[in-house]
Amino acid sequence: MGSSLSKPKSEISTNDAVSGKDITPQIIKEEVATENSVSEETKPSGCPMKKSDGSYSYNFGALLKFGRDRHPPLVDKQQQKTAGEKVESKADGGGCPVKHSTPPPSSEGGCPVKQNSKQQKQQYNVYSQPIDPKNQMPNLNQLPSPQQSEELPVERVTSTIPKGGADDGTTWTYPSPQMFYNALARKGKLGDTEESDIESVVALHNNMNEKTWQKVLEWEEVLDGGAQGAPKLLKFLGRPSDLSPKAQFKHWVLGHPLPFDRHDWTVLREDGTEVRYVIDYYHDETKASESEDSAMPHMRDFEATPSLLVDVRPALDGPTELIDRCFRMPYARHIAKSTPFEPMSMLPTSEMKTQVGESLKVWENIQQAAKEKKQKAVQEAPVALPDISEKEAVKLAQNFASVLKDCREAQRAVDACESEEDMARASMALTMCMAKIVCPLQHKALTDTLHDEQAADSLLDAALENVSVCVAGANQSVAVAKRDYPSAFNDISK
Repeated sequence: MGSSLSKPKSEISTNDAVSGKDITPQIIKEEVATENSVSEETKPSGCPMKKSDGSYSYNFGALLKFGRDRHPPLVDKQQQKTAGEKVESKADGGGCPVKHSTPPPSSEGGCPVKQNSKQQKQQYNVYSQPIDPKNQMPNLNQLPSPQQSEELPVERVTSTIPKGGADDGTTWTYPSPQMFYNALARKGKLGDTEESDIESVVALHNNMNEKTWQKVLEWEEVLDGGAQGAPKLLKFLGRPSDLSPKAQFKHWVLGHPLPFDRHDWTVLREDGTEVRYVIDYYHDETKASESEDSAMPHMRDFEATPSLLVDVRPALDGPTELIDRCFRMPYARHIAKSTPFEPMSMLPTSEMKTQVGESLKVWENIQQAAKEKKQKAVQEAPVALPDISEKEAVKLAQNFASVLKDCREAQRAVDACESEEDMARASMALTMCMAKIVCPLQHKALTDTLHDEQAADSLLDAALENVSVCVAGANQSVAVAKRDYPSAFNDISK
């Protein structure tokens, strides 16, 4: 999928929050300054981060270094005391990542993780990164993204695909709608996708993967059917910007539309053999269903998504795979008739020939996204400003008025800071006050994380960062709205 990009309208930047600059809108300072009874000359000047223009500069990282016992806007003193004891107990817990209900016996070395005497295959996560199954680390990508406005489910669905390297019976788990949304946001692939679309996207994603695995099993039954154990999926890799040789041949020679995605799946057989499968994904618009059920298919209902076509086959990594594809599978299909496997047709239908132009546009968007990703790795591109409608500007003005009213004292505390630590605390209090109004979803996630005794400090840091980035984005939107629709803000100061 391609992502839609908008052009910057001014030099306002959302990078201020992460570059050490004050993320408080200047207009708040101006509004509060008119009511401060102490003049600038008579104010204490001990704050080391105060600038000549009256604004402040502070380290964004300082917002994240305070633990659960140091959040004045979120917890009362009793909660701070309890949280403080909790953080202290974590510090004394040693290096073992597994939570213990009772102290481990000293003879076990302090970490009573049960070790399997049988050597296991390396396990991988959903990003094909090697993982240590003993590390029970929190999944940070279940938090709402900074730009998110609607709550998404965090429940994950268990697939039917056995997980290679894991214990028998363990299967891969699909990402939740929240995780899927975060992944799209992180990769810049949200485009015009709304939060309300994500559950349907996830259901289609799960269905497509199950359909793919079914095709893999049909291949494996022919190629390794005598094995005692079932094959497992060890790892997989998305390669949307790489055309497989078969896809190139089908397009350039036979006039077939290009695939919209490609995956490489590594299958682990019972004897330890690893086999790479190449999967090309195609879309046939003429087979798309208009029924509501088609948007939320059951993951094993392969008839529900006829427009999603998968071309599955072992990669030609050696002569064995060539024999498998050219002789063994054709023999099983046409002579022995021992398999239900039906490959995707090499020749396009007349309807699919009409979709070649659209597939080329999708392919160009994929290539452009890959190019921008490489450029971004070298140099961070400027952040595009949001497009604000008049209706959105009115809503922003209303929220802004609430911020001015409810967060006035927090802003005064920032203005009166005496030290760097005071500034960090006051800035956090102001950010949290603003977040409660302009970023309620992220504020709630942070509050829930703060009160979750099982949550690690790294999860708290991520929740704090999401809140701060969201507030910075809201400040940017207010600046754009105030510039483009000043009348919406006329009554705020009255």
